[in-house]
Amino acid sequence: MFCFVGCSSNVSPTEIYQTNAFRILKSTDSSGQIGLSYIFPLNSAVMKEKGFSEDELMIYRFYLSSYVNALAKVNRDKNVDGVEVGYCKFYSDVDGIGFSIVFKNLESQKQFFGASDDDSSEESENNTQTSGFFMKKITLKTSFPISEKSAESLKDVCLLAVNSTCESIKISDERKKLMQQPFENSTYIYDFASTSNTLKSRQMYEANGVKHNIFFKTMEELKTDSSIEFFVTGPNHAVWYASALVLVGASMAIGFTILKFTKKNKKNK
Repeated sequence: MFCFVGCSSNVSPTEIYQTNAFRILKSTDSSGQIGLSYIFPLNSAVMKEKGFSEDELMIYRFYLSSYVNALAKVNRDKNVDGVEVGYCKFYSDVDGIGFSIVFKNLESQKQFFGASDDDSSEESENNTQTSGFFMKKITLKTSFPISEKSAESLKDVCLLAVNSTCESIKISDERKKLMQQPFENSTYIYDFASTSNTLKSRQMYEANGVKHNIFFKTMEELKTDSSIEFFVTGPNHAVWYASALVLVGASMAIGFTILKFTKKNKKNK
C-alpha cells in the first residue's frame, strides 16, 4: 500500500497504520489515471489478545476474503470501458483485506459511478471559499467519501464474515461477541495520494515522493459532521501586480521630486 520510510509528516505513523480501520485509498498520477482501494480490517492482533487461535483467525480471514471478493465481482460486472477491478488481496501493513479499482481517466470514473460534470461543478461552486490578500487560499469543503449509511454497510461485511466463522466452527455466542466488539470502535480513513504538491489538507504525509492527504472519522463524527476540507495556496497575482504598479509609480514620483529638488539647489548656487 504505502511505505513510511523517508517521509515527512504532520500525522503519526501510529494513526496512519492503525489496524482497526476501514479504508478508502485514492491515488492520481500525471497521466490522469485514478486508483481506488477499499480495505476491511482483520483485527488479527486484537483477536489474538482476546484468545482466538491462529486457525480461528485463518477461517475468519477466509470468509472475509470471500465476501470482499464477492463485492469486487459486483463492481467488476459493471463492465465499464477504461475500468479495471482487481481481486481480493491482503494488505500486510494495515492487516486488512481489500481490492482495488483502476480508472483510465476521470471520465471513466464518472461513468462507473454514474456521476455527471454538472454534479461536480455545482459542488465546487457551492463549497469553495477564497481568503487571504497577498497569499490567496482557496478552500474546498466536500463530503467524506464514507457516509454513516455506507460505514454501516462496510462494517456489515466484516460482521457477516464473523457470523460465518462462528457458525462453521461452532464458536459460542459469548466468544462471537468478542469478535464483533472491535468493529464498534473502528475508524474510517480516507487517504488521497498524488504526485502533485498543490492540493493540501490539515493532516498530510509524504512517502516515496507521493503526497498524501489523510482524513480520519469515527462513526460518531460521521453522524454529526461528514465534511472534509482541501485547500490550495499561492500568490494573489492580481494584488501583487497592483502593488508593483503602485510601488513603481511611487518610486517614479519620489525620483522626480529628488531630481527636481537637486536641480533647484544647483540653480540657487
